[in-house]
Amino acid sequence: MATYKRKKINKGLIVLNRGERAAVISLLSLIALFLGFSLFRPVLPFGKKGPMAFHNLDSMLAAHALPDPETPKQDGTNGIGKTTYADDKGLGQNHDKNRSKNSSKDDDATTTYRIHEGNVTNPKTSNGNTSTGHTKAQPKALPLNTADSTELVALPQIGEVMASRIHRYRDRLGGYVSLDQLFEVKGMDTVRFETIRPYLVLETDDIRHLDVNNDEFKTLLRHPYLEYDQVKAIVNYRERKGLIRDWKQLCELIGDVNPLLQHYVTY
Repeated sequence: MATYKRKKINKGLIVLNRGERAAVISLLSLIALFLGFSLFRPVLPFGKKGPMAFHNLDSMLAAHALPDPETPKQDGTNGIGKTTYADDKGLGQNHDKNRSKNSSKDDDATTTYRIHEGNVTNPKTSNGNTSTGHTKAQPKALPLNTADSTELVALPQIGEVMASRIHRYRDRLGGYVSLDQLFEVKGMDTVRFETIRPYLVLETDDIRHLDVNNDEFKTLLRHPYLEYDQVKAIVNYRERKGLIRDWKQLCELIGDVNPLLQHYVTY
């Protein structure tokens, strides 16, 4: 049986073949990777209340320079940039006991800020109003019968869908003659109505009227206050007996109808 003998050159150094060199390189790479991960992996906590576990030399040295986060300073901070407040779960002990009794007047004229996880928020302004974050700007008074959908969206609690519904219903009516007609718009409720009511101006000069003696069948039927049978009765009457004279005669002809229709019809 033939035996394999290594060639010795350069005073006894072993020459490795290709497979052996690859195995040695792989082993050294794994060792280097393990050492690098052990020395430089990020800081991990042992538990929710436990101390921080440091896994590199710089962090261990820096740990001695950090103040104890549980020990507040006299200036009201805990040494790492977090402010303590008198109303935060018993942290009022850190409040300055030597504070002047008249300092409350100064507090009312300033703005209180809270620091939470590096983000500064302003929950209370100097006039006592709470900050609303992402809210619409204060809307201006809008003429309900001329404002378009983009202007209606500026109203509080009015989105694009509701603005489009208000605009389309106004077009069917010929214009609003009463703010209460907004309740006839799909999705309008008392809360939303009372919210937008202070910002609406109602002008009825440009109301589009219906000529009950001359308008076509489909024009009359398009109005939301007229039903199919009522429009049919109007058309049949004027074709057979002549013109409708007034509101009283119209009511006798078509029966029960929304009283606001009187503002839309002409004879």
